[in-house]
Amino acid sequence: MYNLFLSLVLILGGSSAAEFPTPSEKALILVVNTADWCPVCQKNGERVEKELLSDLMENQKYLVIVNDLSNDESKAASQKKLEAAGLANFTAENNGTGRIYMINPESKEVVDKVSVRKSTEKLLKKIEEAQAEM
Repeated sequence: MYNLFLSLVLILGGSSAAEFPTPSEKALILVVNTADWCPVCQKNGERVEKELLSDLMENQKYLVIVNDLSNDESKAASQKKLEAAGLANFTAENNGTGRIYMINPESKEVVDKVSVRKSTEKLLKKIEEAQAEM
């Protein structure tokens, strides 16, 4: 079965920085943990990408990092992005797939997390609440 969430990972992972707006220094960091073997990701990935992530990636208030935990190669590629954002040890403590983690850009601490099973409206509300607390 074609996994659109994994396609999102490949698209976002291969995009140059020039294609997306540069987030502000105080941008809320959103780490989206996904994997091609994750049933929650398979079921909800297309919706989350179309209805939420594509818009958030274009908003300078957010830095979206897709953390692909599918295999060793994708983990290594994701680790580079995490390290660039100052989150070198993120996956060691936050390895649940099908989740969006909201991270304070200054402290690098997880302020909230939410399952992609939630409705798009609930996901957006959680993210906006975390952003408002910045």
